[in-house]
Amino acid sequence: MIRIFMGTVFSIAGTAHFLASDRFAKIIPGFIPFKKFLALFTGGLELIFGVLLLTNKFKNWHLIGMQSFLWAVFPANVYMLTHRDKLGLQHLPKWALVLRLPLQWPMARMIGSLKK
Repeated sequence: MIRIFMGTVFSIAGTAHFLASDRFAKIIPGFIPFKKFLALFTGGLELIFGVLLLTNKFKNWHLIGMQSFLWAVFPANVYMLTHRDKLGLQHLPKWALVLRLPLQWPMARMIGSLKK
């Protein structure tokens, strides 16, 4: 069940990166270069992770990569919260952005629970 859930989450998020790459590029902190490329690259990674999970074709090292990925994108989540108005994200409630931050931990734990 966790495998299907996380595979679906990664697949949807990855697809969203391609459908709205400009919006995803905008939430990458200002000091990081190549925003559009990184938005597409991270979307591609999420799609790969999603397919690996949904098809049950992953290895333990893939799971470590997925967990590392979740922590690597954490600065973008913080940036969204701290620069919400500047990024034109006023439509997103501040409480939702705050709640999103600690979600990285259970998501990483769920991925870790799939180790073979």
